[in-house]
Amino acid sequence: MEEISKDKLSLKEFEKKPDGTWVCVRNADIQTKSGKVIRVLPGTVFKKGFPLWGGCQVAETLDEVSSS
Repeated sequence: MEEISKDKLSLKEFEKKPDGTWVCVRNADIQTKSGKVIRVLPGTVFKKGFPLWGGCQVAETLDEVSSS
């Protein structure tokens, strides 16, 4: 399972909605710890429990980064 590099994740590219989902608001590149880059387009929605390619837990990771 791929893990997202938290230190390379920019919150300015995402917006948290009242229902807890996260929406990409501008082109974003999510980098994994293994060095893979996943391009995310505006309008992409991330929900807890629904991993992205390779098992990346985007919503969970965004929650962790935003609370740090």
